Amino acid sequence: MNIDKLDYHSLIIFESISRHLNAGLVANELGMSISSVSRHLGILRDIFKDVLFIRRAQGFVLSDKAIQLLPYIKQLLHDYQVIKHNHIHFNPLTARGHFKIYAYNEFTYVINKVIHQYILPQAPNLTFEVRTLSSDCSRAIEHGEIDFAVVYERFKDHKIICEMFSPTEELFLIAKEGHAVFEDEFTLANLCQYDYFALDNYNDLPMPLLEQLGKTEGKAVNVLGATDNIAALSRHILDGRAISMSCNVFTREFYSLIKGIRTATLPSALTERLLKQITVGRTVGNYLIYSEINQSPTHHWLKQQLFNGIRDEWYLAMGR
Repeated sequence: MNIDKLDYHSLIIFESISRHLNAGLVANELGMSISSVSRHLGILRDIFKDVLFIRRAQGFVLSDKAIQLLPYIKQLLHDYQVIKHNHIHFNPLTARGHFKIYAYNEFTYVINKVIHQYILPQAPNLTFEVRTLSSDCSRAIEHGEIDFAVVYERFKDHKIICEMFSPTEELFLIAKEGHAVFEDEFTLANLCQYDYFALDNYNDLPMPLLEQLGKTEGKAVNVLGATDNIAALSRHILDGRAISMSCNVFTREFYSLIKGIRTATLPSALTERLLKQITVGRTVGNYLIYSEINQSPTHHWLKQQLFNGIRDEWYLAMGR
């Protein structure tokens, strides 16, 4: 065993293969070719005089030697990251990297704003993909295929780190300008008498909040449908007489630009009753989520910039 050939990059590849058990996924996570992964794996096998990862139809299987080595390799990588974080000065001006950020529809504009107004002036060599989240991204974040996501409640994996940048404190009614709903007091009984089109924010909920609370008091709500797209909801609101609700201040800002749509803040007492219908075992709010796979100084710096920037924009929109 020639331990002198063992370098940091080979350790990273060892650890990544042990998680993914697939050379293609390792190459995707580390931004390298499959042939480079195979070359490093050959070096590792030569160093330890063991096959380490046995090929099977469904992917790699760890050998006994690999299972024995894995805790030590994880510890070496951890110690290296501690040194890098604590003893190496990070300069965003020279930082490089490409980052994928996925978010619910309402957040994509604000994320792009934070990137272009706050992040790129400090770190001009970074590049980004900001995409609308349309499915469960938990596995992709866990494996490092997506760097960050901004969500309400759709995450369950214990390996994903979540940081709440704002709690849900207000709910906003959305309806066509001149709708009869604005002529009455905003009570549960009054709201339940109108057709409802849901803006599907909380994937943990079996039904819209208004319908859920209405059922507890024997009031039926005629739910016409649901969408997670605020542009689509705009058409439903403008083309019919349905009402809707949102908890997102950026949604309210968007609708302030749409001629013919009006929003209004619901009374705090009714908002509290509606939010109590959400029982997901954590504080209801908006979260930045990511995996602990990427421990680079650039990722760490970017995480803090995104968190601070989106949080500040949220409270600016709240008028605080």
